[in-house]
Amino acid sequence: MVNKVLLSIVSAGLLAIFSGASAEANTTATYKNLMEQQSEKKAFNNEAALYPKVLLDEKFKSITNLNNFRFQASNIAASTDYLVEQEPNDDFGYADLLSYNKPTLGQLLPYDDFDFYKIVVPRDGMIGVGGSSNTYAINLLYAVVEKDWAESSKLQYLGYEDDGELEIQYYQAKAGTYYVVATDDDFSEGWNDNTESDIYAITTAFADNVAPGKPTVNKVDNNDVAVTGKAEAGATVTIKSGTTVIGSAKASSTGAFSAKIAVQKLGTKLTATAKDSSGNVSVSTNVTVVDGVAPTKPIVNKVDNNDVAVTGKAEANSTVTVKRGSTVLSSVKATSTGTFSAKIAVQKAGAVLTIAAKDSAGNTSASALITVVDVIAPTKPVIYKVDSNDLKVTGKAEANSTVTVKVGTTTLGYAKASSTGYYSVPIKAQKRGVIITVTAKDKAGNTSAKASLTVVNP
Repeated sequence: MVNKVLLSIVSAGLLAIFSGASAEANTTATYKNLMEQQSEKKAFNNEAALYPKVLLDEKFKSITNLNNFRFQASNIAASTDYLVEQEPNDDFGYADLLSYNKPTLGQLLPYDDFDFYKIVVPRDGMIGVGGSSNTYAINLLYAVVEKDWAESSKLQYLGYEDDGELEIQYYQAKAGTYYVVATDDDFSEGWNDNTESDIYAITTAFADNVAPGKPTVNKVDNNDVAVTGKAEAGATVTIKSGTTVIGSAKASSTGAFSAKIAVQKLGTKLTATAKDSSGNVSVSTNVTVVDGVAPTKPIVNKVDNNDVAVTGKAEANSTVTVKRGSTVLSSVKATSTGTFSAKIAVQKAGAVLTIAAKDSAGNTSASALITVVDVIAPTKPVIYKVDSNDLKVTGKAEANSTVTVKVGTTTLGYAKASSTGYYSVPIKAQKRGVIITVTAKDKAGNTSAKASLTVVNP
């Protein structure tokens, strides 16, 4: 971060700021813990680094490489360009907060001094911690650890870069607070050569290198004009058909998104990805456009009170269901050309049937309504005796039917039968031997066979 030349220039103005002394507690135990941490990570192994540099995220390295850390230091021209260690910062509970924007300068006095700093990681990602000093009197030793030296999978050491003047350590970290512990490694060798002009620098950087989780996408059908679902809050969700972008939208603070699209054909395969503000792109979620268009209303042929099937046309291969009220009378699959014939029991005249078609995707058409028509003629009427004095013809016929009395082709009269079937038709008196015919016609227009009677003498 800060090279030795720059630190030499700055140090003269810092002498009055530092207290020059700090009371460290349990320094021997703390130092031992720190060394154990570093030994496990192999961060200071004098041989080849055991963590390959290829593990380092290339985008992160481009942000936090040695030159960029130095660039931050090269802008130090005034006290507002850096932060200064605040004593006592000798334990986790007293740790100074590190900035991602400014370096922090400090001293390691007395010779057994330990300085604690904390880093707040805003979200899962990579952190880089750079350290250097302006003097060979400080053999700077530092590491990023969890509070109270805890060990967990939240913090993973990845590797380091070191050019002899500046070292940068890289860590993968879950969102949370972590600590940088710094000391002078000369302490372990018994050296006590630090002065107030011996200064070290610590700086940090953060890069979000964690891709958002795969978006959750709701069902998309061939009626929809938007793709909806959930993704990482604030991420930009992109919808593609093949390589063509057909829509995009920013997820809300709760992760909900709605990306407008043109209506897509049934069976079209769509992909949805989420990109966060750092440019990390999620794994794709695949979704196939399903059938959301209901079949058209079936065409149904006339059904009468003689029929034992309902016939007509519906969407090809759809399932046609015939109901009377809530009672299912029949269900049958339409052919590839759409014709259907659903067997039913004979229904009474006037019964109202509903016929609907459901496709393989479960979409149901509007119902076609049809009323069972009456095609059964009334039975032949019964005629009571008629003599040459009678002025009416009486008898029994189908209830509520219209009874007509004729002689030959001449109509003598007609009347409506009662609800019990009794009828009485006014006529003129007829001569003995005249043959009278009587027919009954129901309200559907069906006419019975003729009943005949010969007029007799009184």
